[in-house]
Formats: sequence, C-alpha cells, structure tokens
Amino acid sequence: MHPSDSACPLAQLPQELLDYTIGDLPSPQDISNLSQSCKALHIKTIERLYNHISLTWKASDTTRPLTVDSQHAAQSLRPNLLLQTILAKPRYAQSITHLKLQSTGFRGYWSTWGVLPRRRKPLVKRKPDAAKDWTTEKQRLAMDAVHGVRLGRQRDGHADAFTVSHQSWYDAVLMYDLDATIALLICTCSNLASLHLGFHIGDDVVFIPRLLWSLPSIEGTKQFPRCGNLRKITLGYTRIIDEDEEESDMWSRIDWLHPHLDWKGYWAFFWCPIIQTIEMNLMDEVAHEGFQMMEFPPLCSKLTTLRLYESSVTPNTLAKLLSYSPALKTLDYEYWTTHEDSLDCGSLNAAFDVVKSTLEHLRFVSQMKSPTVYEDSLVSGMCSFHDFPVLSSLQLPPAVLLGCRPFSAPRLEESIPSSMKKLCFTDDFFGDAWGAEELTSVLNDFVEGDWGASAPQLQQIYVAIDREWLGEAEDDCLRKLCEENGLKYEL
Repeated sequence: MHPSDSACPLAQLPQELLDYTIGDLPSPQDISNLSQSCKALHIKTIERLYNHISLTWKASDTTRPLTVDSQHAAQSLRPNLLLQTILAKPRYAQSITHLKLQSTGFRGYWSTWGVLPRRRKPLVKRKPDAAKDWTTEKQRLAMDAVHGVRLGRQRDGHADAFTVSHQSWYDAVLMYDLDATIALLICTCSNLASLHLGFHIGDDVVFIPRLLWSLPSIEGTKQFPRCGNLRKITLGYTRIIDEDEEESDMWSRIDWLHPHLDWKGYWAFFWCPIIQTIEMNLMDEVAHEGFQMMEFPPLCSKLTTLRLYESSVTPNTLAKLLSYSPALKTLDYEYWTTHEDSLDCGSLNAAFDVVKSTLEHLRFVSQMKSPTVYEDSLVSGMCSFHDFPVLSSLQLPPAVLLGCRPFSAPRLEESIPSSMKKLCFTDDFFGDAWGAEELTSVLNDFVEGDWGASAPQLQQIYVAIDREWLGEAEDDCLRKLCEENGLKYEL
C-alpha cells in the first residue's frame, strides 16, 4: 500500500477530533513544527481511540457465552488481538479506561429442555489458524504478563498461574480462548474506570471466576491493586428476554443461568476503594455467603448507584447490603423469586429506610412465580416514602405503594414525599387488584386535590403498560386532567 493511501489529510479529520487533540498539544507554537505536531497529534489520537473499547461476539450456545462456532470465529479473535496489541504497546493499555465485553445472539435459543445445570469443567476449544499471530516476542510478553499477575504457582520456569483441567492460563491465551483472554485483559488494563462483562458466567467460563475470586484478598489484605481506579462495574447482566418467551422458559433461565461465582467474585467490587456504580444480578445465597465469610464488611463510601437486575436478593438481605452504602442515591432493585411466598412490604420498606436520607431515585420491580394466585395474596402491607427527604423519582407497582385493597388505600399524597418530581406506576404482578378503574380513581383524586401543597416539585406522572391497564377513555381522561393541573402525563 502506498503511504498516501493510508494517510488522512488533516482537513478530512472530524472537527471534534481535531479540536480535542490539537487542544491538548503542549503549546500553540508547536503547531509551527510540523513533525513534532504530527507526532503529538498521533499520540493523542491513539489515546482517544483506545480510551473506550467495546467488543462483541455472537455465542453459539445459550448456556456457554464464550463458546463461538467457526462461522463467527473472527469475532472471538477480537479480544485476543486487542490483548496482543496492548501487551506490545503498554501505553495503549494505560489509555483504556472503559472496557465493554458483550456476548450476543441469545434470542431464539431459549427452551426449557436446553437449559441444564452448569458444569465447572471447561469445554474443549479449537485452536484457530490465526494462532500464528502469536510471534515469539508476543509469547514472551504473554508469559511475562501471566507471571506478573502472580495468582498461582509456577512450575519448571514456565508461566502456570493456575491450571484448570490440565490447561494453563498461558497456554489457553495462546489458543485464543476467550475466557483466558478476557481474564488477562482485565489484569493488563490497570487504569480501568468502567468494566462491563455483559455475559452470564456459564459452564465454559473457568478462568474469569478464578481471577475475580483473587481480587478481594491479595496477600491477606482487602485491596484492589489492579482495579484501583474502577468506578463502575457491570457483571453478568444481559437483557435477553424474548417477547415470545414462555413463562416456563423464563423461570428455567433464572434458575440456571445467573452467574454463580464464588462470593468473592461479587464482593470484590464492593471493596473497590472509589467504586461509584455497581450493576449485577446478585443471588441471595451468594450475598449470605459473603456476610458469613467476610472478615470485616466493606464500606462503600463512594457508591452512589446500585442496580440489582434479575436478582433473588430478599428485602432483608438488601437491608444489610445497603448498610454498607451510606452515600447511595440511586437504587434499582429487581426481586425475582420462585418461592410462592408473599412480598412483605414491611421488610421492603425497612430496607429502603436504611438509605432514606440520601436516596434520590428508586425503581422496584418484582417477578414472582405464582401466576395462578391473585395479587392480594402476593403482597402484604404497603410502603410509605412520605418522610424520605430527597427522593425525587419513584417507580414501583401501586400494590407496593398503596396496598392490595384500592378502595381502602391511603391517599397518594400521604405516601409520597414533598421532594417528588417523577412518579411512575408499573404492574409486575399477575393479580387484578389494580385495574383501570381503581388506578384512574386514585390518580384522579390526587390530581384534582391539593397536590401542589403535598408535592410542590412534582412534574410528571407515568403509567407503564406491562399489560393492558388503561383503556383509551381512561388514558384520555388522565392526560387531560394532568395537563389542566400543570402536570405532564405519559403512558
């Protein structure tokens, strides 16, 4: 290729990139020195390109997200090629602050018969033809990197941080094993501020769990030497519900396909010194194991956002978890359970009370495997947020806020705080306690009443349509009523 074919005139670069990079040059007079300016521009451009890395691949098996068939082999090589590059160019690794690794292709795979309990035995991986890319020098760099992690033992002078089923981490990396590659990527990117592992920890994932297990305890101390800059973690959460998914398939997925790491694999991130956002589908039994095994609990003084998606963490467990997060502002809590017990709103309210002085945004969703039971037997009691001083955004089912008996429910203004700005009602249950007539009546009384005195900052009211809740007449009535009273209404 001729040099001019691979060059791009400055005039053709995006203006935003030009402004961003030239603005970072040492001083304006350097522009006159073309050679020095071009070198500086090149360095800054490379740094920006490597700042946010997002890699995806299509899984060939729903329960094994790091297994890729030959048709999509090129996708699975991307993380490994990235690893080779940053091992050879350490300053590129230092530029990576956001790393997103996402497995796709889940839709259409789910069926009850295809969901099996996980196995802790890795699958046999094929060695791609591209393995020749690992030159002798790159192999040496990989060996040094594995040695540098110091997670396990070394034998006969060979890098063998740990071996799973007679396969060393080093050998697996050279074989383009996605699991081994991702584990070493995490270790190599020492300046990570955001880490997104968007796949379930399936039965073909053995290296990543071992790495995560090691992070909370390095030589007996609760430190995070490799991820000291980490501010946001997303672990194991992928929205993969198909519109046509059968209810039995959904619950089979929840039962088997949540990532069941060792408790340290989850709790490691709560010990991260400056962590601000944690997103994970934490299981209740894993949380309890952490409570029992921890020498001392973490204090997440910087944690402001906690999102527990498709989680089985109970309200009582949540209360204990929130006691470690004194600065929490945003809580997104999904409670999924296959138990046919009712939801105790007293325990739920007690959990929210732990952070009521700081909590600004709350979303609560519950999925309970009791489709044949009416809503009034699924929920007991109700939650009140009247004394939450800074809560401005609330999204939850009316049964949780107002109870399961609409005609004896408290007035809406008695249950929400004066700081409320956005209120959204959702429907997560299978019962019929709150239908169109009941919900319209409560909202009508609230809007026609003196709502401005009880909630002076309220701006919007939403109703989420998880089922055919409101008919056209009720929708039009509420919309007109809100608009006449200075509120924005959305369905």
